Formats: sequence, C-alpha cells, structure tokens
Amino acid sequence: MTAMQIPSLSTEYVKVPIAGPATLTSLPVEMAVVPQDQDPAGGDWETADWIGTSAALLIGPASPFGALAKGLTYGIWVKITSTPEVPVLGPYPLHIT
Repeated sequence: MTAMQIPSLSTEYVKVPIAGPATLTSLPVEMAVVPQDQDPAGGDWETADWIGTSAALLIGPASPFGALAKGLTYGIWVKITSTPEVPVLGPYPLHIT
C-alpha cells in the first residue's frame, strides 16, 4: 500500500476511507498513530470523527499529538465499536515529509 504523505509543518486530518453499511458512520470511531511496525496500546487511541465515510483524526503541530517526526513513517489504526464486534483496521502507512 502506498503511504499517505503529510508535511511535518502541516496540521490536517488524516482520513481513512471505510467501507460498510450506511449506518456505519453512526458508530463510535477511534484512531491511533504509532511508529511503523508497532501495535497501538490502550493510551494510543483517540476519539476520531467521521468525514463522509472516512474515519478522520487531526494530526500535526497544532493537534493534540503535536508535531510528528519528519522523515518517519507511522501506522494509522482505526477502531470501530459495534457491539459485539470491535473491528481494528490497519495499519495504514503515513509518511511525514
């Protein structure tokens, strides 16, 4: 999979398109941004938003995450809570330029 790219100075939404039923966007969604090849732990998850049918999380210097390291690739993870299922999707690569 080709990595998404965002400049290190930019604050913007990372969006991950999610396929599913029309009611999907009514479900709680969380996202985690962790170093490549690392699984997210409990404290890594942040409440995300739905933008259309994409899970979205604001990242960058003006976000709760702060600046991500230039030149590194991170894994973006998505968790959707749909009782009894809680699918975890990812990682989706994100390269910081």
